[in-house]
Amino acid sequence: PEDLAAPITTPPGRRQPRADVTRGVAVEHAAPRADAALSAKSTLKTGAQQHFYMETQSCMARKVDGNIWELVVSDQDCNFTQGVLSGILGVPAHNIRISVPRAGGGFGGKLTRQTPVAAACAVAANKTGRAVQIQNERSDDLQMVRGREFMDFEYNATFDAQGKVDTMDMTIHFDPGYFYGDAAGDLSMAVSWSDGSYHYNSFKVNQEVHVTNTQHTTSQRAPGNLQSLVAADAIMEHVSRTVGRPLEEVMQLNFYKEGDKTPFGDTIGKDGFNWTVPQLFKQLQESTKYQDRKKAVQEYNAKNRWTKKGIAISTVKYPMGTTFYQSGALICVYGDGSVLVSSGGCELGQGLATKVALVVADTLKCDLKKITVGDRDTAKVPNNTCTGGSGTSECSSEAAILAANKVVEALKPYRDGKTWEETCAAAVAGGAQLMQTAFWQNGGTSNTDVYATYGACTSEVMVDVLTGEVRVDRVDILMDLGTQLDAAVDIGQLQGGFVMAMGYLLTEQVMYDDQGTQLNLGTWEYKIPSAYDIPVEFNVSLLKDSPNPVGVKGSKASAEPAMGLVSAVYLSIKDALYAARQQTGAGAAWFPLNLPVTTEAIRGAVGTLDKALVIPGQ
Repeated sequence: PEDLAAPITTPPGRRQPRADVTRGVAVEHAAPRADAALSAKSTLKTGAQQHFYMETQSCMARKVDGNIWELVVSDQDCNFTQGVLSGILGVPAHNIRISVPRAGGGFGGKLTRQTPVAAACAVAANKTGRAVQIQNERSDDLQMVRGREFMDFEYNATFDAQGKVDTMDMTIHFDPGYFYGDAAGDLSMAVSWSDGSYHYNSFKVNQEVHVTNTQHTTSQRAPGNLQSLVAADAIMEHVSRTVGRPLEEVMQLNFYKEGDKTPFGDTIGKDGFNWTVPQLFKQLQESTKYQDRKKAVQEYNAKNRWTKKGIAISTVKYPMGTTFYQSGALICVYGDGSVLVSSGGCELGQGLATKVALVVADTLKCDLKKITVGDRDTAKVPNNTCTGGSGTSECSSEAAILAANKVVEALKPYRDGKTWEETCAAAVAGGAQLMQTAFWQNGGTSNTDVYATYGACTSEVMVDVLTGEVRVDRVDILMDLGTQLDAAVDIGQLQGGFVMAMGYLLTEQVMYDDQGTQLNLGTWEYKIPSAYDIPVEFNVSLLKDSPNPVGVKGSKASAEPAMGLVSAVYLSIKDALYAARQQTGAGAAWFPLNLPVTTEAIRGAVGTLDKALVIPGQ
């Protein structure tokens, strides 16, 4: 691959990388400790992941009147699509109306990659004078749109004999495909989440970009940081094996404490960083009887040769820089009491419309059944930022609350003990303005990021030593999601995010030949998680009485933060492999295990010799 020395840039309208991140980060809180004489030095290689949203890229375009266009697009960033088509068709933005009734998933794959399909539709419609529709076939979509990047984490951590870390020197090697354009934000996020939940006295992280003859990558759910969060915990596991202490003890020893400052400008315990990781870590171990189960795993492994169990725990600190978002809302109240809300966020299946409807109903004090959230429509709400990063739901909700408050003021003279329907009818008869708009952007805090979502996870697995197959027997997740806008939606989001991360970890492997041609296109060769890949027992709970001090109605983001907890599955697999390796003669010393953790990788790590496979007496 070719190394790039040029600065990384981001297209207009995309999340901009922080200036210091594109140069690397080097923060020293104190001089290196003399007692931190041990080191863990290695490279963790992490694989790529394809976008596999339920609905492939799709669009319908038609010219409706003169040079006015209407397009229905499976889209995460209508404003961006509108701007691209304005340039291609040579018409002003107000002549192009982009609407999204709902998209069948996006996960970052429809932030920019919807535009080639939309452009092709529009150009063909312009040429033929007829409506044109495109729906990608799955294998075509996989060839057109590549998601998560290959990343290697080269690290050197120093620590003392107890496992207390001191310094970190890390280089992230990043493969964006043939071009690094809008992958810059992914690299920025990989850097900015690379500390995990852990405090170092000196933290240095640099990046090297390597272009290759493969598709250009684009953001994919928890872009960049999924890998760096796993790497942060993998490094702790390396430290714990080196000093011979239980992993959970080394993790706890190195947790941030209130008052600590991260390398990226966030002070723990200040503003939106209400530090609950230690509480989650302790509470989850107690509620799941973690130590008792750990002993049971050890007893099982002592009695069984060809299957091994493993158990591990992990945490996540997921900063949310929500000042990036700006969101609008339009609310129309009709004389019969029905309410139509137009939001700037796209409904992708993440429950954004549900949350918007709930906060509007709560603000107006009307029945939820009276609320309908309409299509995302640039003709109603312009200039909205993209829908992505798990922050759009809360920002769209806040904009809707502001608009609903204006409606409340308009209805005040007509309330007077009337029912909701009677109030609306009287207001319409009285000429009240029942069409209200609002536009909102988070002003930020003294921290670089506005707040953080936290979580803890335990995982118990069984590994078949002969085949390399993994069965995830149990996963327990405890999340701090603040005061949820809709707890059911948030639980579904974190479950889905976690399973998607499990697919990345275990079953999804992106492979290319030396010409840059992808070898596994379609469901026969590329395996997303199925019903038999999810945990046999999957328990999810939410921390109580922990509102976000700066969040929208006390809420926090839910989907992407849970993905980093998949490191518990990775670490539990390694725990099982240590037991297997001791029986094959490989010993209990630390060993590298790259991602994805395929059946081949597991069999290679176990190192079972041919002589061990001979049937006795044969």
